[in-house]
Amino acid sequence: MQIKEKIYNEINMMNIEELLIMYQHISLLKKHKQKIYQSQKRKTIPIEKILEMSSSSKSCWSENIIQERIDRV
Repeated sequence: MQIKEKIYNEINMMNIEELLIMYQHISLLKKHKQKIYQSQKRKTIPIEKILEMSSSSKSCWSENIIQERIDRV
């Protein structure tokens, strides 16, 4: 039996008090999941860091972009 089936069967056998507790647990899990998701969102990189990373590049980025977009004109 798969875990979802086991959980479903157990929930079906619960009384109302147990269901209320289960619902509270589910709500807590959802809040925890949202916190994790929020913390994993893309973080802003400071401009100094971007400049530092891009300074080592030997190519001219603007020319590369112009060449890539030339067919759109």
